[in-house]
Amino acid sequence: MQSPLIIYYDGFCVLCSRAMDFSIKHDRDKIICYSPIQSDYAKRTLDKKYIDDMNTIVVKKDNRTFTKSKAAFVVLDELNHPLRYFQFILPSFLADKLYYFVAERRYSWFGKKEECIFPNNNSQFLID
Repeated sequence: MQSPLIIYYDGFCVLCSRAMDFSIKHDRDKIICYSPIQSDYAKRTLDKKYIDDMNTIVVKKDNRTFTKSKAAFVVLDELNHPLRYFQFILPSFLADKLYYFVAERRYSWFGKKEECIFPNNNSQFLID
């Protein structure tokens, strides 16, 4: 059996939360799990270096860990979304530069929540 895909994201970031909303909407088979990087679950299951680097999404799939643009493309591949084809057009070093350009400005451009909010009644969210 294939291990689930888990997305660890910044739960205070409005852009990150919107990206998770996008993923949930397009995850018709409900195969992706989500965990705010600030959660106890993330602290227990992720290496500390990922917890300390709040400027990247972290994705775990099949016992492999992905960050930056590669993590985003792994999710888009899983969702079978047309945006996944950008990984074949955009070199990874350029995609990562673009990723960090947005990541470093995400709070000023999109805002930051006062607290990490997640749906308690959704089994796809791994919190504790």
